[in-house]
Amino acid sequence: MLTSKKIKALYTLTEDEEKILGDLNPAMRKHRDRFGEELLEFMMENEEMAPFFPTDDKVKEHRHVFAGWFMRLFSGKYDEAYFRQLQQVGKVHVKISLDGQLVNATMARVRQFALGTVEMEVPEGDREEAMMAVNKILDINLDVLTSSYRQAELKKYFLHPRAEIALIGGLERFTHGLNLVLGVALGVVSLAVVGLFIYDIVSIFNFENLEKSVIAALGSLLIIWMMIELLSTEVAHLKGRKIPIKLFIGIVIVAFIRKVLIGSLEHATIQEYGTRVLTLLILALVYWLI
Repeated sequence: MLTSKKIKALYTLTEDEEKILGDLNPAMRKHRDRFGEELLEFMMENEEMAPFFPTDDKVKEHRHVFAGWFMRLFSGKYDEAYFRQLQQVGKVHVKISLDGQLVNATMARVRQFALGTVEMEVPEGDREEAMMAVNKILDINLDVLTSSYRQAELKKYFLHPRAEIALIGGLERFTHGLNLVLGVALGVVSLAVVGLFIYDIVSIFNFENLEKSVIAALGSLLIIWMMIELLSTEVAHLKGRKIPIKLFIGIVIVAFIRKVLIGSLEHATIQEYGTRVLTLLILALVYWLI
């Protein structure tokens, strides 16, 4: 982590601005309790943050903590101890798995309150400088608080971060290439299925085993529908959309329907035919549940 001197230099927080923040302390102290109430209310309204305040004691404790943190923003003293404390708070956020976006959203609400209070309390001639100083200290606080998330993310890497990012990028491109190959293969198979359908249609007009030829043609139509769904889904996947799992269940159902239709014309045993029908019913139930 950067030292207090370096991080203040990075955000160009000057000694004059530190003094401005310190001078705001008395005015902000009048709004300390209101800040704790409003910030807690904002968090309690969020369904992801509300569970962190399960009891009245927790609510009271955090109201006091928030008010204390707010006043430290206007202490005028931002040394190593100040930043170490912020870093500890950030580590707690990571430990309890608080989403980083929620931290950003909460800081936006803090900024809104702080700047509104400055506008209310500071004379117009000094307001611009005060608001600039408040924005800088809030940006610094957000940076330090979220640095723990960045450190936690880096710990997940097995290799060096750059090497792992490059490897993941290469694998993503390779996977995309495989998806393109799969799309072409589906197109070729679809043409073969169309050929099978034409063959079944020709068999109908030969009037040889007419019933079986009609059933086979219907089964081929089902397979054509299945191939259309697969191709459409693969194209959508190449464009970045997710593949719905129920599609695969539907494809298996179509395959079994064809098997049952053709099996009805064959000399299958009652056990074999019953097993196919039962399997079809189970698949239909799974499709309905999904």
